[in-house]
Amino acid sequence: MAAETLVYTVDVICLFSRTTEITVTRLPDSLSPALDLMRHGYLAKTPSRPTIAVSLKTLELLYRLRQRKASYSVEAFTKVLCDYYQMPYRRHLREVLGDTFELYLRIIRHVDKLVHAALGWDGPDWRPKNACRACCYVLDDEPPLTFSRLYAMDGNNSLKRMATTTDRTAADTRVLDDSTYFLSRQFVDQFAKENSAAPVHTTDGLGATDSAHELDSNLRKKLLDQCVDNWKSAAKEESKRMWSIFDESGIFASACRHGLVLWLMDMVKSGELAKYPLATVAKVLESIGQDTLGGYDIGCAFLSTVQRSSLGPAFQEKNSRFCVCAFHGYSHCHTCQMRFHPNNLTGAGLEDLETMERIFSASNQLASVTRYASPYRRRLFIEAYFRQWDEDKSLNTGTFILSNYRQALEVIEHDGEVLREAMESLGITEASMDEWEHEELGFFARLGDEDDYDVHAVAYVELLQELQDLESKRAQVNARFLQYTPSVASSGSANYCKELASTRRLETDRRHAMERYERISHDVCALEVEMGLTVRWTPYTEQYKATLKYIKDRKYHRALNKLQKLATQRLFELHKLNVAQTGEHGPSLQTRCKTIQRAVKAYNAAAAMLDPPRPALNWSNVAGFNFLEEFSLLQDTHNDIRSKEWSKPAIREAMKLRHRLARAREEVARLNVEVRRLHTAIRDESQLFDNTLRRLDLSKDPIFGATADFVARRKKINNHLLRRIDQVYALKGFTGVKVPGTRLGGAMQPPAGEHFDGLLVMRELPDEPLVPTKVGEDDDDGDELDTFDADDDEQASIDSLIQFVSELAL
Repeated sequence: MAAETLVYTVDVICLFSRTTEITVTRLPDSLSPALDLMRHGYLAKTPSRPTIAVSLKTLELLYRLRQRKASYSVEAFTKVLCDYYQMPYRRHLREVLGDTFELYLRIIRHVDKLVHAALGWDGPDWRPKNACRACCYVLDDEPPLTFSRLYAMDGNNSLKRMATTTDRTAADTRVLDDSTYFLSRQFVDQFAKENSAAPVHTTDGLGATDSAHELDSNLRKKLLDQCVDNWKSAAKEESKRMWSIFDESGIFASACRHGLVLWLMDMVKSGELAKYPLATVAKVLESIGQDTLGGYDIGCAFLSTVQRSSLGPAFQEKNSRFCVCAFHGYSHCHTCQMRFHPNNLTGAGLEDLETMERIFSASNQLASVTRYASPYRRRLFIEAYFRQWDEDKSLNTGTFILSNYRQALEVIEHDGEVLREAMESLGITEASMDEWEHEELGFFARLGDEDDYDVHAVAYVELLQELQDLESKRAQVNARFLQYTPSVASSGSANYCKELASTRRLETDRRHAMERYERISHDVCALEVEMGLTVRWTPYTEQYKATLKYIKDRKYHRALNKLQKLATQRLFELHKLNVAQTGEHGPSLQTRCKTIQRAVKAYNAAAAMLDPPRPALNWSNVAGFNFLEEFSLLQDTHNDIRSKEWSKPAIREAMKLRHRLARAREEVARLNVEVRRLHTAIRDESQLFDNTLRRLDLSKDPIFGATADFVARRKKINNHLLRRIDQVYALKGFTGVKVPGTRLGGAMQPPAGEHFDGLLVMRELPDEPLVPTKVGEDDDDGDELDTFDADDDEQASIDSLIQFVSELAL
């Protein structure tokens, strides 16, 4: 029987035409009703018997709104549609739109995969290895960098997902397991039970072996004792009951210094466990390679975790390193900052590695639409968000390089002159500052150390003080007992029981005083034998006096440590308030810091007991962020460090300027490499695009339309980047190479000076800018993209999608 042509109507939703139904003609050779609707510009959530469909333009609008405003919900968009159709809100329309929008996302995702495959961008870990062209497009003649790649990682608990109750079964059991962003739970869980075996002979994370620095062991111990303790005291203790109500309690993410995301992983029913950063390190070692620098808010302590894990040998072999992020680093002890803060780390440049804080500040908007989503949709929405994020950051790479270059040049010009004047006025040299830095590092490595004798001496003096008090108390109790005379009374007197009770009480007090005196006297004798003393110390003995002073120092240290922890907690709380955008600031927080004010009083009391007494502190000292750096300087009570050259404020500021100037010069060197990489990548990409489109056109590949649309948008982005590159080349003080190079390993290149699709391969810098712009002009990104026509782009995207789907063979 021959197939017949069918004509039927379908209810539709279209924000632009406000059509309620369309007539669909199904031809005899039609493969699917879904394709028939697609040819009319509509998408249905069911492939065989569609009853309602949504226009592609409407779905594209929702998609663009969600990409730019992550918190925009399907429900809100449905209400807008109902308003345009002049009808009450209908809940079932939200479900229709939500299901259809998910299908639209899946189609977009699949098309993008096919486009990337056509371009050869689909290898294992291709995206983290190649997406950031400034980081990854290594050239064969570029100067070596101290760190081949800078990246940051951190956890965030905003993107939680509520767990289902025990008596309910989830309807959507799908798993999004083919994402290039998310690492699988199986991969992450293999690091859950890493053995904390004795560490192998490793580097300290800064390029020096243990044997090369005798102070490393002391430094490591202090980092673990101080930094980790501060972070534990500042971290909010989350109860296990809280984690149990979520299936995914957040995400752990990593990104390169330009903001492009490397990997994501779900934190499952837990906080920020060690397995998540360990999994990230494993992927970095596997995919990125040598000489990487990772920024992590507890990078100092996490270094020991990595070295004790199965990743330790590979971590050392590939010369990988860790540091703390700049903002979080100021809450670490000064010893840690000297070794792990980016400002003091050779090769880090001006990078603060707080990339994840910026990413999470934006992605927090997504929380409201993922909290109650299914696992599949949650990951789908998160992946779509970060795909758009990466596209925006790729577009912003040129602005990033230009802004950082300007900042570095300004630091070199301004701080360089200030440093020269400071060195002349102070009469110091580069060599003397090197010597002072080494002296300061050694000072803090030994600061606070106590030997066994000091501990025994403290215990001995404390026992002597207690024995002296007990001796006086024993004499008083014994005298009262001997001097007490019961009143003489006849038997049966009413006072007899009272007198008996008083006598027994005195006997008990006398016995207890004697027993306690004998016990303490025994402990004193035991310590004298342990310490090898032949003569008992008295308050007039020099050793007794020295130990008494040492005890006062210990009380001072304890008061200082408590104050330091409270100030660190306050620093973190201020940071959280800023992220939450509550509008609350320091003065309003100050009124609630009664605990810190009491700690300041306790500190001042202990400081006044020292000889010489330390200056008192007030709230303004503690409230300042810079105060955290000075805690370590306050800890030395054996010597007056104010006499040391490196502790003088003017010299310390000069040493800071010297570090910043060195970092600025390193930043310029890195930016010279990055801008040339980006320039070369744009040139090579154009040749790749031309060859790929020619091949797809000749083979009549269905993906040709979608690829052509992708290439058109990519070339417009590259045009924008070329404008920025030209501005970088034109900077006064630019010291890099102004022509593209050759990719390491070889890449196809067009002839020198050839024009292609409006993009000029710059064989040498032309006399005029590639695009007429004023160098130094702070243009907004939107102004640079004046060649984008939003309506044409949207229509082209929809047309290419329709062409691709309609040409697919089912």
